[in-house]
Amino acid sequence: MFTLLKNILLISLSLTNKEFINKHNSENHSYLVGENNFINHTYIDEYNKINHHIFVSNDNPVIINFTDLNKESVNWRKRYKVSSVKNQGECGSCWAFSSVGAVESAWAIKHNILYNLSEQELIDCSSENNGCEGGSMVKAFQYITENGLCSNISYPYTAEDEQCNNTCKSLVQISNYSDIIPNQEKMLMRAVQHQPVSVAIQANKRSFQMYKSGIYSDPDCGFELDHGVLLIGYGYDKKYDMDYWIIKNSWSESWGENGYIRIQRNINDSRGLCGIAMDPSIPII
Repeated sequence: MFTLLKNILLISLSLTNKEFINKHNSENHSYLVGENNFINHTYIDEYNKINHHIFVSNDNPVIINFTDLNKESVNWRKRYKVSSVKNQGECGSCWAFSSVGAVESAWAIKHNILYNLSEQELIDCSSENNGCEGGSMVKAFQYITENGLCSNISYPYTAEDEQCNNTCKSLVQISNYSDIIPNQEKMLMRAVQHQPVSVAIQANKRSFQMYKSGIYSDPDCGFELDHGVLLIGYGYDKKYDMDYWIIKNSWSESWGENGYIRIQRNINDSRGLCGIAMDPSIPII
């Protein structure tokens, strides 16, 4: 299990956050930062509330080796295979949003029906995970393999740990789940050509939390995986002459580029920026 820094800053960083934004945007970066729901909090304190604890499981039954690589860009939103951006609130449930998003998209690709599925069911009923205290995307896939998954309407999100009440009717079932060969960005590109991919990243940097637009390229973004997100594509930006990944986050549409972030692709490290290539996985319909 990965945990973030536990020390809480003793002074408010509200003004410091604004100064950080002004300073960063006055410099020559490939991305802008701006005010959002993190602005009036110490960035360590607030992040600990909503995103701590992603843990990685290595017990997957299969590892898929994708071989084809022929698309210059991929964006599953443009093919209407990605559900709307959601908001996890003050609950460390990013793992559930990442895994649910991957299942929603995989089902839509195969059956041409895009459901809005229940993160809360995973929080309450996936006993191998820890609800709002964190979890693993592959353990979420394991639960869905065994139990299916209900709609968000029939099992709505509360952003709290509740008792399991899986009497709702499951809409989807997955047959299996798989790791993607780690630490290979080209393999990750091949995988996302087939379907959106659950990935874990390090996201506790203030530059990440305050991200507004552009291609995130902070070289200090590390490899201590603490946040689950959904990789839905990749591309190239002529303005910055930079390759990028497209990531769907779970911090609401008011964060980033309408809830998304583009981060730099093809860095000089096999783990990828923020560790994006370290622990990718997918559901199999």
